[in-house]
Amino acid sequence: MSDNIISSLGAGSGINTSQLADDLISIERSGTDEILDNRQQKYESQISGYGALRSAMTSIQDNLSLLVDSDTFNGRNVSFPTTDILTPTSVSAEALAGEYSVEVTALAASHSLSSDDAALYSDADSVVGNGTLTFSFGDWDGGAFTANGTKESQVITIDDSNNTLTGIRDAINSADFGVQAAVINTGSGYQLQMTGPSGANNEIEVVVSEGAPAGLSALAYNVGNLNMDENQTGADAALKVNGLSITRESNQLDDVITGLEFTLNNASIGETVAITITEDKSLGEQTIRDFIEGYNSFLTTAESLTGSDTSDEDASVGSLVTDASAKSMINQVRNSISTTITGLSGNYTALANIGIQTELDGSLSIDEDQFQSSIDNNFSEVVSLFTASSSSSNSLIDIVKVSPTTKAGEFDVVVTTDPAKGDWVADNAISEGTYVAGTDSFSSTLTADGTYTFKVTVDGTSSDTITLTGGFDTAEEVRAKLQSLINGDTNLSGVGAAVDVAFDSATDKFTFTSRSYGSSSNVSVTESGAGMIALGVDKDNGTATGGTDVVGTIDGVDAFGSGNILLPELGSELAGLSLSISPGATAASTVTITHSRGFSNELNNILDAFLANNGLIDTREDTLNDRLDDIEEDREDLDTRMEVRRAQLQAQFIAMEQIIASLNSTSDSLGGLVDRLPFTSSSN
Repeated sequence: MSDNIISSLGAGSGINTSQLADDLISIERSGTDEILDNRQQKYESQISGYGALRSAMTSIQDNLSLLVDSDTFNGRNVSFPTTDILTPTSVSAEALAGEYSVEVTALAASHSLSSDDAALYSDADSVVGNGTLTFSFGDWDGGAFTANGTKESQVITIDDSNNTLTGIRDAINSADFGVQAAVINTGSGYQLQMTGPSGANNEIEVVVSEGAPAGLSALAYNVGNLNMDENQTGADAALKVNGLSITRESNQLDDVITGLEFTLNNASIGETVAITITEDKSLGEQTIRDFIEGYNSFLTTAESLTGSDTSDEDASVGSLVTDASAKSMINQVRNSISTTITGLSGNYTALANIGIQTELDGSLSIDEDQFQSSIDNNFSEVVSLFTASSSSSNSLIDIVKVSPTTKAGEFDVVVTTDPAKGDWVADNAISEGTYVAGTDSFSSTLTADGTYTFKVTVDGTSSDTITLTGGFDTAEEVRAKLQSLINGDTNLSGVGAAVDVAFDSATDKFTFTSRSYGSSSNVSVTESGAGMIALGVDKDNGTATGGTDVVGTIDGVDAFGSGNILLPELGSELAGLSLSISPGATAASTVTITHSRGFSNELNNILDAFLANNGLIDTREDTLNDRLDDIEEDREDLDTRMEVRRAQLQAQFIAMEQIIASLNSTSDSLGGLVDRLPFTSSSN
């Protein structure tokens, strides 16, 4: 139908009314199209500008990522001669600069046991026997074993599924508790070898509980049952550092010279190795210079986006020149350069203090003399200027963690309730017949038999049955073994529950104390055999006291205490701050915590607010994209209106053509009548 209408246009008048309608519509919409085109170009240009601004800010953050990290400023160089005595393996930022003379007098060695070489097994799959193997670490001295209370015992269950040499080897190794097992073919038969961690106090005791079939006791190595052969005794490494004698359990040392790890290879009495550690400030210095260069590049980009040269009519105008949000962001970045850093004191609290100057155009430059003097003579203050630093006025309150966004400044901490650990204290002293009261000693070796069994509950978790075995000459030896056995229980170690066992030689009583603080910290003895009762460890005669959560305030506001950790209230500006409180902090009255985020974190936080998901730049880009969507809707509305308008014009032109056609028809009729008038006249 529309084709008929269009084809009919111009039929009567001879005018191309279809083209005329198109031209009229084009003229009518041209003004609106121009407005929409200009808006679209502006918004697209602004989105592109924000992309460039985002890229420039991201480049600054790349520089800041190194400035935020204190390790950037704590580079270390290590120099040492070529030697086979020791090998430095790594140096950390914490390494203390200085010169160290190291003499290695002995290497650490591991205790090694093997099954009896007089009773070799025929093959690696030979059945040994069923039962349990209980491993403890300590020191063998003249046939007596003293447990290492700091090391947990380990129980390995041997049954029909793993009772061969190979099965026992794999069970020990998979337990991953420090003992390595191997099956050795000696050429005459097979032996099981066990090797413990290096160190004189890490020698191995193996207590066997026989099952069926029997035979597992061949792997026993304890007082009265030295059934395995000792291949090598455990020994500590011994060395002198600048003349100071030091021993360690391992040949891999990481706590002798702070921040330096090295391996001992050979002992050489009388021969020293000189190690020199020096500060390497070059990375920190270059990173600061890179930041200044990056900032100036950012400033150039920012000015090109928001500025215009009014003196030159042909000069380009920045795509964000009228965008107040972009200008505000750029100004915040620029203002941060001259800001004094909150939480710092002394002579280095702003970039200007180390020779970083702001020029008239806003760019940064370096006063080389002042900058180099700061690097050479006050490097620690330079580090504090750029990186976060925190301190406590009292060692009983330790700063565990601080977030980059934690509010900077000084804050008072008041502890009103100290944290406490739960414990169980024996009511009864040792009543064992061979124990000499008040001496910590037994008159004859105490041999723990099958009656020395007990169970404990620590922090709400119950242990399996624990059996005290071995020979003991002192209560201290019993204490160390008890602690090792309890902490080696799989139920307790599986949830991270542990105790410290103490013995009071003045009262001859044992105390079991949880290693955790807080209201969930508790210890109790829930079962006790006759032997344990004789040692005073009696489930019916002990006093259990629960632990206590720390209570206090931070910056005058009630804080949240969990165990010995004190946190600011939820939603506080101090969020991210975590304090570890030691018992006795209540006596310290008010403690002051000082925190500085450093220049790098301060600026990085500003940039994060701009660059983060749903940050200011995202929000602004979303707004501009919404406006582009609005323009598309305006174009669709315009198209609809123009279609209606064109239909109106078409209807008018059709009506016009109909009128003209009618007039033409009337004209033709009149013309014919006139032509016939003469004939009519003549006939009359």
